[in-house]
Amino acid sequence: MKSVIAFLFVVLLAVPGFAEPSTELRFQIGGSDRRAILVNEAPVGSQGPAVIVLHGGRGSAEEQRARTGFDDLAVAEGFSVVYAEGTEWAPRQHAWNTGYLLRRQVGLADDIAYLDTLIALLVNTHRIDASRVYMTGGSNGAMMTLVYAVKRPEKLAAIAPVVGAMFSFEETPNVPLPVLMINGGQDNEVPLEGGTSRNQMVANAQAAPFKSLQETIGFWVTANRSDASPSVETKGTVTTTTYSATPDGAVTISVVDSVGGHGWPGTVSRRAGNQPIQSFAGARRVWEFFKPQRRLQKGRTAITPQ
Repeated sequence: MKSVIAFLFVVLLAVPGFAEPSTELRFQIGGSDRRAILVNEAPVGSQGPAVIVLHGGRGSAEEQRARTGFDDLAVAEGFSVVYAEGTEWAPRQHAWNTGYLLRRQVGLADDIAYLDTLIALLVNTHRIDASRVYMTGGSNGAMMTLVYAVKRPEKLAAIAPVVGAMFSFEETPNVPLPVLMINGGQDNEVPLEGGTSRNQMVANAQAAPFKSLQETIGFWVTANRSDASPSVETKGTVTTTTYSATPDGAVTISVVDSVGGHGWPGTVSRRAGNQPIQSFAGARRVWEFFKPQRRLQKGRTAITPQ
């Protein structure tokens, strides 16, 4: 489907509740108004990296901005952070069209076109280095990150889906892409074993079962041409499994906190019986992975071993 795209930029000098100034990006995709929030734009005359952050299935750009802690980290580390926003399906609640979740609510949204347009806008207008565009997201945002990474790996330098899952392995990315997956061993909303969510609201919105974490790791190890023999390190409740990059491939890493539940790492629980990962801050762990990664010309990846 071809999209008619129009741009309108609104600079917000300050937003109540946020210390850092931001720029609101507005444009149209297929006749629908869409937006994103850009924080810590690179100075005039320079280019810098950007981390695109996708909210969960009941979130918004502002909600993800408030929860993740990326603003302060972006300023300290010198990168731009972009809070993308899906389609509103209920008042102040947005979701991403992964093809298999919330089909009735957002099934017509063209989020591939949205992310294509957002990345082009950032690179062409907002001084973002095309070789250092990264994507992360939580829950439904992690799922959309994985969908986009399969379809457009050449546009990204690395991804880090957090407490997410895949629904299908029918398509394969055409170039390797460094991947960090973060999951909680006690996540009953997107369980490690895959299948149907144990949260009935999510289960009712599923059009297909989740793939298991182990299957998903296998998918990316193959797609990335990673070393099939991993190194495994356990510290406290956190186990990090690293499939190293081969000369013509990319690294695949899985981080599992055995006592972590569903939510952005380091944040407080938003429902009874669920405690997000507390052993590390999600933004810091994701940025440490992203920082050394670069995308070279024609889809090739420059990889720093992890």
